[in-house]
Amino acid sequence: MNAKQSSFLPLAAVIVAIDQLGKLHASRSIEVGARVPLVGDFVALTHLPSAGGALGLFRNWSPTLQLAGFALLSIVALAVIITFYRGLAPGERGSAAALGAILGGIVSNGIDRVRYGSGIDFIHLGSIETDGIPDFNLADVAIVLGVATLIIELLATEMAARASERPRP
Repeated sequence: MNAKQSSFLPLAAVIVAIDQLGKLHASRSIEVGARVPLVGDFVALTHLPSAGGALGLFRNWSPTLQLAGFALLSIVALAVIITFYRGLAPGERGSAAALGAILGGIVSNGIDRVRYGSGIDFIHLGSIETDGIPDFNLADVAIVLGVATLIIELLATEMAARASERPRP
């Protein structure tokens, strides 16, 4: 097993497992909308169904259309992830891990849509009385960190390529 193989699917599986366990715990032990402090006034657990996607995507659609919209987006994202993954060199562990994180997040949020009819957010940052930062889940974090990692790697690679093309005095 090369570096990219050892980073991609195992990380995706770990993200799905941990995220689904967090959602299961929240749905079984916390009333919808309630918040339970976890780390002082910094982190709380919550149980909040989330009908829409990021930035309210599909929020006002019927449940059937929401599921269809998210399924279509997920299929497109999975095709892009697989295409990028197949183009990676065997030693590209960082990009493979980033793609695995995105894959794990998409799969876990997809499981929610099928199982519960909506996403399930279970992490709240800040005091339990405040609503400053939207609640989220670990799948969301994995997707954001995976995309950020890919962007940083792309920028770093581009900067290195440009630096190597500059004439040296």
